Amino acid sequence: MKAPYVEEPTGPAAEAYAERTPRSAALSEEARRVMPGGSTRAYGFFKPYPVVFERGSGPYLWDLDGNRYVDFTYNGLSLIHGHAYPPVQEALFEAIPRGTAWVGPSRSQVDYATMLCDRIPSAEHVRFTNTGTEATMLATKLARRATGRPLILKSIGAYHGSYDDLEAGLYGIGNLPGRTVLARFGDIESYEQAFAEFGDEIAAIIIEPVLLTFRVAAPPEGFLPALVELARRHGALVILDDCLMFRLAYGGSAEKYGFAPDLTCLGKFIGGGVPMGVVAGSRELLGLLDSRREGSVYHGGSFNGNPLACTAGLVALTDLTAERIAQMDDRAERLRTTLRDASRTVGLQLEVTGEGSVLGSCVVDEAGEPDRETGAYLHLAAIDRGVFFGPDGEMALCTTLDDEALDWTIDAMTGALEETAEWLKSTAR
Repeated sequence: MKAPYVEEPTGPAAEAYAERTPRSAALSEEARRVMPGGSTRAYGFFKPYPVVFERGSGPYLWDLDGNRYVDFTYNGLSLIHGHAYPPVQEALFEAIPRGTAWVGPSRSQVDYATMLCDRIPSAEHVRFTNTGTEATMLATKLARRATGRPLILKSIGAYHGSYDDLEAGLYGIGNLPGRTVLARFGDIESYEQAFAEFGDEIAAIIIEPVLLTFRVAAPPEGFLPALVELARRHGALVILDDCLMFRLAYGGSAEKYGFAPDLTCLGKFIGGGVPMGVVAGSRELLGLLDSRREGSVYHGGSFNGNPLACTAGLVALTDLTAERIAQMDDRAERLRTTLRDASRTVGLQLEVTGEGSVLGSCVVDEAGEPDRETGAYLHLAAIDRGVFFGPDGEMALCTTLDDEALDWTIDAMTGALEETAEWLKSTAR
């Protein structure tokens, strides 16, 4: 699966976008002189240039030109309570004067670790990192050390961060000999075939419970528990990458889908808007990192478990209650239903999928394949109306997105779908 390439957009939506965002255009041009493509990350980039934001509050963002948007990206799903969440801000303002990082544990670190062990069903110990990528890297290292095996088995299309071994199955990369083996998400037989061929070499299955790369895909019923049973049968571990989907239940996706991983990786919103990652698991597995033991796995990180991230994360996760998760889920289902109904009404083939508070909207052609050009038009048409979501149609809700913001979104998306359908007719595509 390669990253999609889309030509420079044209038509009324692109013209309106240029008229609304001249300051974003100017700063993007300036940024290209000092950063590749004018950006410091691949996610969120789109043509002709991305919106340059100035501030955020709750579910809203404002750009340099003063335009307001209902946000459905939340910095790649890393702000579960939206922007500038007051309880997190207050906690950080209190913590900052005490310092930002030091060697050794802190009260906030121990308090947050205790809370995570209480909340995650399979966690007895946790280890802090700085990102979800670092968490999956560390979990991979632990699985290989614990089993003495080299291979990691993962799904085609699953994203586990920017670690080479875990980028197999993305961007046109296939199996990586001696390192990574691929199977098809939702297809237990393909995993069985991988074990039949490489069984005694596979250290672990790493699984993203809901695929969120280009098209959102929820797991078939029983698939995740079946993967765990398969791994157990072959002496392999199960690594759950819950960086994105810990939002699905109070105890994360393992609680929602009813399975017990050996290691759980967290990132994104787990730091309350401050960079943080977590690896959680049993005392036995995490004990491989115990520096009191001879031959322990070395794991450094100057900012691991820093007091700011632990303070912000503890507040954010405490406030992510089962009730607030249910409210996000209900609003997301209303949005999914509205998008399906509105697209049928205007005659646009829009595939709307999702799980819980995450959804995807993908324009498809008659063969059911993504129509990237039309999808890019819809993306700009939505932005022109004050709705901001991912360039590939991925959307997520935060706890502070209320009915007023949702009503605004529904009206705006209905208009964007109508405009896109009219544009598609006019181009005779």
